[in-house]
Amino acid sequence: MKKIKFACNVSLLTLLAVGQWACAWDPYEHDADPVPETLTLTASSADIVLDEEHLTDPVLTFEWTPARQVSDDFLVTYTTKLDVVTNNFGSSTTIETVEDEGIFSRSFTSEQLNNWANERWNLPVNKNFTLAFRVIAEYVGGETYEMPEVRTVEVNVTPIHVDIFAADKMSIDGSSVVGGETEIGKTVENENLYAWYGDLQIGDLQVPVEFDGLNYYLVPADGASDIHDGELIDVKMQETPVSWNIPAAGKYRLLIDMQNKQVRFYSEATDLKPLSVTFHLTGDASNPEVTIPVTGVLYLYGAGTGWGTKEVTFEPSMADPQILVYDAAKHNGTKYKGKMKFALAKGFTDSEGKPLMQSNGKPFDLSHSYCFTCPPKTDTEKQEISLPLGKVSELHGGVSSAVRNSYYDVPSADLLILDLRNMTILARNK
Repeated sequence: MKKIKFACNVSLLTLLAVGQWACAWDPYEHDADPVPETLTLTASSADIVLDEEHLTDPVLTFEWTPARQVSDDFLVTYTTKLDVVTNNFGSSTTIETVEDEGIFSRSFTSEQLNNWANERWNLPVNKNFTLAFRVIAEYVGGETYEMPEVRTVEVNVTPIHVDIFAADKMSIDGSSVVGGETEIGKTVENENLYAWYGDLQIGDLQVPVEFDGLNYYLVPADGASDIHDGELIDVKMQETPVSWNIPAAGKYRLLIDMQNKQVRFYSEATDLKPLSVTFHLTGDASNPEVTIPVTGVLYLYGAGTGWGTKEVTFEPSMADPQILVYDAAKHNGTKYKGKMKFALAKGFTDSEGKPLMQSNGKPFDLSHSYCFTCPPKTDTEKQEISLPLGKVSELHGGVSSAVRNSYYDVPSADLLILDLRNMTILARNK
């Protein structure tokens, strides 16, 4: 037992001695001297603005000095790398160049940096970013290893400003919006037009927009909050909201024209109204006069319906109640095609609900009704015209014999759109 104790004591003494020796050793006094590096790297500016007016002119230049000299057995190569600093010189994002011998600078134009920002680095538009530029001097050849020299600098970049006016999603929000933020959609008849109709309270209204993963607001170009009831307002998109003031509670219609960069508010006082048609049956002034509001139900008649009457419900557009849309997808895919006209009614009654009768004792019916169809050849001569698929064509309305006996040959289409305000018709696929 004593022998073991003695061995432990010796071991402890040895460890203490080694520890004292280690504490006394200074590696900086005994290691080899560090390699004297001579590579330096500078940028023409720490902050640049891409210049849309001079796209092909150099906007940023990097310069470097030669790396340290070693024996003639080595060849020094310089490789440069450019990337957005947050990419950490990723293999798919880095712009890499092996420089020719004797080259000690690299320049970039506004066009190059702008294109890479959009297409290679997928940076958000109008967002400043930081570039990192790196030079690597490597030694090739020789019988020993030479440590490369590496230098990196960063440059802040202001991109070319892009006037953004597009949307992946659009909403209305604010204290005036009943139930909080509400998404609004494009109209079927016009992909450049967003429309909404509903109740608003007194308060403020904003139009948030999502585009390309970023949030913006559609705001009045002049910054004013007045809705200018019924009038066009020029708008723009920006990152900070500007609110419109809703002065009174009630029904409102909001139209947002993305093509012309304009919006229009309609209150109940200025709102667009459905078409209402007043006419004498058959167009003869001696026959009863009737007034029919056109709210969506039309009666199709012609060879395309087998000369039978088809009652069809068209949906008034959110943008304008005088734009009627038939979407086959909402009617089990049913598409109407062939020669037809669009009548307002299939029968007529008086104020007491009794049928209006002809002098021959028969009731007036669809054949005596005002209808929409192709233009007649003349005021007294009917005609039949093929409606081309996908082309806006003229729509004619009337009750004369020439109109009532004219027919459009309608092609099979996903959508049938009757614009009664502008008197056009369009059959198209989605």
